Amino acid sequence: MTQDLKGGALIFDLDGTLLDTADDLAAAMNHALTDLGFEAVAPKEVRHLVGHGARRMLMRGIRISADREATAAELDEAFTLFSQYYSANIADHSRPFAHVLDMIEAFRARGVVCAICTNKREALAVQLIKSLGLDHLFETIVGADTAAAAKPDPAPVNLCLERLDARKAVFVGDSDTDIRAAMAAGLPSAIADFGYGPLELAGEATAVFGNYREAAVIIEKLLAA
Repeated sequence: MTQDLKGGALIFDLDGTLLDTADDLAAAMNHALTDLGFEAVAPKEVRHLVGHGARRMLMRGIRISADREATAAELDEAFTLFSQYYSANIADHSRPFAHVLDMIEAFRARGVVCAICTNKREALAVQLIKSLGLDHLFETIVGADTAAAAKPDPAPVNLCLERLDARKAVFVGDSDTDIRAAMAAGLPSAIADFGYGPLELAGEATAVFGNYREAAVIIEKLLAA
């Protein structure tokens, strides 16, 4: 008989872990850049700019495009343009990674509760999850502006744990930021090697996986231990 895992929890990073959002983020960033007279950034480069919130992504995008740092005024205007466009087109191309929804449903059927812990702003994260019809899978969504600090600070992870009231949890992410956040919160981490990274601290993760079928086996062991 399949083991009951009631009391266990999964905390997911969003961009590059749960969902492949790079195309929509690239479109929104390039809309902002080109409106301000900058050159667009190749979509494949945007994958590696994600993870620290929109302002940091835009700052790095302007650096790539113009080979200089953005001024405060440019960054503020870019952020406004980005936010308006992204909110209006948030799920045009974003989709869950293969097999992740099957995995979540299977663990939920065994008593596991799930949360999202992201450096995207909470309102946008909630909008995205609802747009894709996935909000029933997650008990809570914590964004960069929900807790006292963003990842890699443990504050948002700890807030997830508090809201889930779980006795054991695994953090599922795709980057050094997620590894650091999980370690700071005292949680094991299962890290996707196909995400947006950067992933220089893979050796410090509890486990690294290449697809969600592998991840299910890893997470099962961590929750059942």
